[in-house]
Amino acid sequence: MRVLDELVSHGVVSAAVALVATGEEIEIEEAAGEAPAGIETRFDWASVTKPVVATLALVLAAEGALPLETPIGDLWPEAHARLAGRPLSDLLRNRSGVAAWTPLYHRCRSLDEATELIVRGGRDGDLVGARVGTYSDLGFFLYGRAAERRLETPLIDLLRERVLAPLGMSGVEGTPGERPDLAESRMGTGQEVRLAARQGLTIPDLGPPPLGRPQDGNARFLAKMGETCGHAGLFGGARDLWKLGAEWLAPGRLLKPEGVAAALSHEGAGGGRFALGWWRRSLCGSAGRALSPSAFGFTGFAGNSFWIDPMGPKGVRIFVLLGSRIDPFIDINRWRRRFHSAASARGRIR
Repeated sequence: MRVLDELVSHGVVSAAVALVATGEEIEIEEAAGEAPAGIETRFDWASVTKPVVATLALVLAAEGALPLETPIGDLWPEAHARLAGRPLSDLLRNRSGVAAWTPLYHRCRSLDEATELIVRGGRDGDLVGARVGTYSDLGFFLYGRAAERRLETPLIDLLRERVLAPLGMSGVEGTPGERPDLAESRMGTGQEVRLAARQGLTIPDLGPPPLGRPQDGNARFLAKMGETCGHAGLFGGARDLWKLGAEWLAPGRLLKPEGVAAALSHEGAGGGRFALGWWRRSLCGSAGRALSPSAFGFTGFAGNSFWIDPMGPKGVRIFVLLGSRIDPFIDINRWRRRFHSAASARGRIR
């Protein structure tokens, strides 16, 4: 099944890289599409940044530097009443009630102003009170700011020191700028224009980003100020994600087994689709029937998919499919499901 070639030929992505591995070794690595498409190519991870931030959260919690039980109001006394009593873990499990998204780059002029807008619940409470289980970029953004506030260190430095360097994820950077091994993004922010319109806001399509800049509008906004946010903004390759996945499968080098078990548990009411920092498998989403019910993973709107299956039909597997997406309105999940099916059958993917 020529999943990679079809992704390119159907105009879904301009370049793609696939990796299938156990926790110990890589079984399949292939690439397709326009140069510099190759196994070393790095992509805009977009929301696949979130599991990296969740990994940092477990590290900081284990150190006692930032317990996940910490109420948001302990860090921001001015927090909206609906947020103040919520623990930080709710931000990473999409249980906090923080709205899914808003164009911070349109509503704010600085990182501090953006943080204050979310903490106070927006204007007239428009950023709080979302249904529990609402997937929220803003929740991860706020956790990143909480880590910076408590440790008085920029988020990108915390990620480098506590996660990336210990796991050998040397290809990961925040907003690397123009580099020859980066896949070019051709996708603008048309989807954000639609989302903003639903909030009564009129914003322009920002167009495709310069090479090495995030596709996500809010991440671009922060990148201009030299900042990395908690919901998107990292760039990296397939092997980097393999290393992260291997640690979640067999914690010990960086994470603690009890921390991973708690993060992946169906803790409390409303666990639903989300673990701490991860999606759970669904049949109609990006995972599909080829992955077991215990699988967990994440996708990025820029074109990426990252799934870990501890109990797959052929044993433990890590699946990485990175792509530089062209059309935001094509259903990319059907190719992701086909990739998992082909790879799980131990067949070739091209």
